Amino acid sequence: MATTTPVGQESSISYGAYPFTYANGLQISLDATTPLTQLDISAGVTIDSTDTFQMINPSTIVINGLAKGLNGLDTGTLAAATVYSVYLISDPVSLQPIGGMLSLAGPLSAVGPLMPFSYSAYRLIGYVTTAAGAATFLPGYWTAGSSGFRLFMYDAPLATAVTAGTSTSYANVNLYSAVPNMNNVPVLVNSVFTPTAAGSALNLQPGNATGAARTVLGQVAAVVVNSVSTVLAQTVTISTIPSPVVNYKVVGSVAVNVEGYYWAI
Repeated sequence: MATTTPVGQESSISYGAYPFTYANGLQISLDATTPLTQLDISAGVTIDSTDTFQMINPSTIVINGLAKGLNGLDTGTLAAATVYSVYLISDPVSLQPIGGMLSLAGPLSAVGPLMPFSYSAYRLIGYVTTAAGAATFLPGYWTAGSSGFRLFMYDAPLATAVTAGTSTSYANVNLYSAVPNMNNVPVLVNSVFTPTAAGSALNLQPGNATGAARTVLGQVAAVVVNSVSTVLAQTVTISTIPSPVVNYKVVGSVAVNVEGYYWAI
């Protein structure tokens, strides 16, 4: 005898064939009423991390970063200057309502969040970052639509520790507090470059690269050149912590900021 899922409740159903990075909808946004600590996930559909279950979200989910468990943080408390993974989670056995969850972003994201009782299916659908001085979400914008390839943009470029860099040999820019801590994340790097002379160069490269992936040339001495470059952040161990890194070298000085990054569901 066939069974049906109650209206307004999620179902996780076995799914045999699907497009690559299949996702539709699931728009992430800051909650209109409580944007500092709450996120919304819109209606949509995707496949769970094992490519077994179709996860159907019929209506908006609100995740409260100050809460724990389903529709909250998986463990601990919301911290400042931290990138969190945003998951869609579901229960394919007893069909409890679908939900969302935050968990620390990083190499362990592949194993999923600490799940509530009876929930076993999940999909990483995006990321959110907290402010440097407070455990509140930084404003930004997430793309959605019918593709699993997505873009996040900060409302304003996020400064890194390199605010007046002058290194003439390649030096690390640690993006740990600005982008997901994963290898080969495409990052939109906003550079504010003040050349020493006409023809002075700023070079940017992925953290483990040997060549200049991006070169910005100054036209006139001391005249600022503002540019945006797509550079892969690659994992480099800094002070024993694996971190997402790009490198820079410059003839002059530079501020390196992050405008956003790409990811795939």
